[in-house]
Amino acid sequence: MTWRAHVSFGLVASAAVSLGCTGCKSHVDNHEQVASAQSPAASASAVVEATKPKPWFSGAFQGSYDAKLSPVEVKTGAVREWAADDGKLSSGPGKLELKIADDGTVDGSSDGSLGASHASGKVEDDTLRVTLAPSDSSGLHGVLVATRDGDGFRGSIEASSGDSLKVRQAAIELKKQAN
Repeated sequence: MTWRAHVSFGLVASAAVSLGCTGCKSHVDNHEQVASAQSPAASASAVVEATKPKPWFSGAFQGSYDAKLSPVEVKTGAVREWAADDGKLSSGPGKLELKIADDGTVDGSSDGSLGASHASGKVEDDTLRVTLAPSDSSGLHGVLVATRDGDGFRGSIEASSGDSLKVRQAAIELKKQAN
């Protein structure tokens, strides 16, 4: 039965019921059977749509970094403390854990030489952008920018103290974790 015939049949059956046609009851019953037979197909369509594969970036990621003194060009007029920074404070290893939702929203945490931080950001296309907000005043503020590398990300963190007197950088590779 074509969709036009189905719609026309449905209208005729509805009209027959509303007019009180007793001889058309079999038509109405037949129409209900056709409609119920189509319900599983509609349900299957909804299931196929619901089981759409997740984006490649959806899930948990972990990585580690080794923060180092970021080279700052110290010229006349530059902040004197930059020249005095030997790079020992806020340098060294750290870890980053992220959870990326299907819509690309990022939430996570970081701990290590840059200080404990809350991580938040977004994945757009194949680029991950995350802001690291320190949990206390001793931590550094940071920005992570990374691009897709296989099923993970590779990029760098640029961080500084609130007064910008300590400036650090670190390469990072984030690996997707098993669910």
